[in-house]
Amino acid sequence: MVQLLLILGQGLVYLLCALIFSEMVLIMTLLFDAPMTKMAILELDSLKLNQGKGLLIVKIVTGTLFLVLMANFYSVLRITMKNRTNEGGGLNPTEEVLKSMNILQISLIGIVLFLVLMIDSLHHYIRGLPSLVMAMEAAKTQNQSFRKEKTESVQKLNTMVQEKDTLRTKLKYLESECESEANEANKARAEAEALRQESEEFLKEYDRLLADNQNFRNQSKLVEQRFTKQSISHPNDKKNL
Repeated sequence: MVQLLLILGQGLVYLLCALIFSEMVLIMTLLFDAPMTKMAILELDSLKLNQGKGLLIVKIVTGTLFLVLMANFYSVLRITMKNRTNEGGGLNPTEEVLKSMNILQISLIGIVLFLVLMIDSLHHYIRGLPSLVMAMEAAKTQNQSFRKEKTESVQKLNTMVQEKDTLRTKLKYLESECESEANEANKARAEAEALRQESEEFLKEYDRLLADNQNFRNQSKLVEQRFTKQSISHPNDKKNL
């Protein structure tokens, strides 16, 4: 019976080692971009998506390994308790071999289950990687557009600042021109006022000259009338002359 258990244990150890090696090859295939990576991902997808035979086999294998793990724990615990109940007797060579075999099987089964979890996690992350890459590309594109808009905004701001400085210079120039034109307008207004006053004085002088001319004409008419009257009243004086 013990030899049968040892043979079965050795066969299980070989099977677990082969399973661990296969899982390691699958993990390396998933980690690196190998030609078989896409095929392995597709097989895992079909295994997860197919809720029938494939998933049932995985569950049966996992459950069997878990039961074997519990049985080995129980066997190790039983052998350890038996050793403690013996008063200094210790374990015989067969029990030591069985205990070592059980511990080895526990370690290998733990590694197998751990690698199964690792494969499942790797597959999950690899399947989510394209969406993550797309999100990163979208974020990168958005960041580039934001940087481009920021650069354009800075350029527009610099242009506006330059235009502001140019407009400020033009405003100062226009203010100086307006001030000079205002001075010229005030000067022209003063000259116009002086010309108006001079024109008024000329008009007054013209009116005075007109009045003097009228007086002179009146006086000339009076003189002419007097002379005419004198000529009519003294005709003989003319003849004598």
